[in-house]
Amino acid sequence: MSAPTVIALHGNLGSTNDWQRLEIEGMVAVDLWSFSGMSLEEFARVLTEEIRPKGERPVIAGYSLGGRLALQAMALFPEAWAGAVILSAHPGLQSDKEREERLDIDDNWARKAQVIPWPEFLKEWNSHPVLASSPSSEEQLGLEGRRAAISRAFHGWSLGTQSDLREPLKRFTHPVLWITGARDVKFHKLGEEMSEVFSKFEHMGLPERGHRVLDPLAAIKIQDWLDHL
Repeated sequence: MSAPTVIALHGNLGSTNDWQRLEIEGMVAVDLWSFSGMSLEEFARVLTEEIRPKGERPVIAGYSLGGRLALQAMALFPEAWAGAVILSAHPGLQSDKEREERLDIDDNWARKAQVIPWPEFLKEWNSHPVLASSPSSEEQLGLEGRRAAISRAFHGWSLGTQSDLREPLKRFTHPVLWITGARDVKFHKLGEEMSEVFSKFEHMGLPERGHRVLDPLAAIKIQDWLDHL
């Protein structure tokens, strides 16, 4: 049996290479920065109606920001996808106050992405506790020419603009693999909670990992899951 097509969405300050280097069979990585002027809902529609191969029901995959975009597409178009692989993603804040506070934070990041020297911006971003002080990569440094698109994403795709998707995601009845880093306490707990949302659900915590889980171990786990889909 041929491998399913996997439509994969990278994280913030990421690129298609983040997925491509995992060499997962059938994977098509989407460059999110080409679409960052859209709302979450608009991108979900474009992803489903225009990027998704015609006549196919692929698996949708997303890491962090890309995971939230994938969840949006799953909530709005549950029958378009054969399954989902979600890594280190948030299903949505649960109060208006939390959303307003997060939007303020992300609007500040959007401003910084436009105005401060790019290496300085990356250093500040990567010092965020959830990213475990990861150094800036050459690929991140190479995104300087796309900083306007990245700035738009900080605002338009902020967690503060996202609805709580837990209830609408209950309509998604296809298999879901949810991966988190065991050291990423907040997102690992969110992953455990999603067992109450999805009827066909597997949560996998990768040992010795924080928020950034797109690595060879994740690739092995994802490929094995896809092989048994």
